[in-house]
Order: sequence, then C-alpha cells, then structure tokens
Amino acid sequence: GAESVLGQGSSFWFTARLQRGRDMTLGGNGAASAEAVQTELVQRHGSARILVAEDNEVNRDVVVAMLNILGMRVDTAEDGLQALGQAKTQMYDLVLMDMQMPVLDGLEATRQLRAQPALVHLPIVAMTANAMDADRQRCLDAGMNDHLAKPVVPERLWAVLQRWCGTSACGAVGAAPQARGQ
Repeated sequence: GAESVLGQGSSFWFTARLQRGRDMTLGGNGAASAEAVQTELVQRHGSARILVAEDNEVNRDVVVAMLNILGMRVDTAEDGLQALGQAKTQMYDLVLMDMQMPVLDGLEATRQLRAQPALVHLPIVAMTANAMDADRQRCLDAGMNDHLAKPVVPERLWAVLQRWCGTSACGAVGAAPQARGQ
C-alpha cells in the first residue's frame, strides 16, 4: 500500500510470505544442517593438524578459533617463510595460506612447498581477501588446491574442510602417519 500527504512525504509498505532458503554451501537448510556438518567434521577429522599461514593477527585468531571448535590441532605462521619451514618439519593435513604476507607471500611459499617431493600432495587452500576470478586462478596456478575468500565464514570453511579432509585421511582416527622428507 501507499499513503502520501502533499508536502509531508509518502509511506509505502508491502507484505511478503517467504520460505526459508537452502544454504547451498552446506547442502541443507537452517541450523540443523550447520550443526550436522560441524558434528561430522569433529567426528571424522577432529584430530586433523592444520597450518594457518596468516600475517593479520585478528584474521589468524578468528580462523584458529573456528578450527579449535572442531577439535583440530592448529599451528600458525605469520609469513610464508615461517609456513615453509613448518611444513617441511611437521606433518600437516591441510594448509590455509594467505596470499599477501611479508617476507614470502603465499603464492611463492606454495610454489616452494610444491617443489618439495614430500609436500606435492599436501592440500593448500588460499585464504585471502583477493576474491576475483583472476586472483583465484593465480592461486591455482601457484599450486594451491582451492580458494577461500575472506572474511572467512564458518560454513564456507567447513565446506573446504569437508572437501579436502574428506578425500584423504585428514585427521582420521587410526590414520597412518606419513613421513615428510626435507
């Protein structure tokens, strides 16, 4: 409807009856699906070891908190050079790698990780505010497996974890440890 008074303004209104939409990221709808995904991640991959390479302290703390809720073991690196050193000496199930970091950016750190025979199959996911298609392609060309745009939304992070942990023994109970060479 509408009401209008000359010289005073107009008011418009409408009524809409909507259905709750599906959350395409989770493949379901509502909190039940989010809770189910979170429960599945905890049960199947709760002991996964994740490396978060992120120079921004707030972003790093937020992602670490999301992973800790799932029971995952999380190490952090503040630049690409630290991430490279840690990945060479510690076995990780997944690396979340920022693109733009000091000392060594995430793209070059990924290239150097891929040059290590023992790290060729390590899932590396870009975690970056650079969300354009060209940025995503640069990440893939550098050897990253996937792209997660910031700000990181829990449901999108969970979908990435399901995708990359679901295809390996990522944090699975009883999974045989893999040796990492230098």
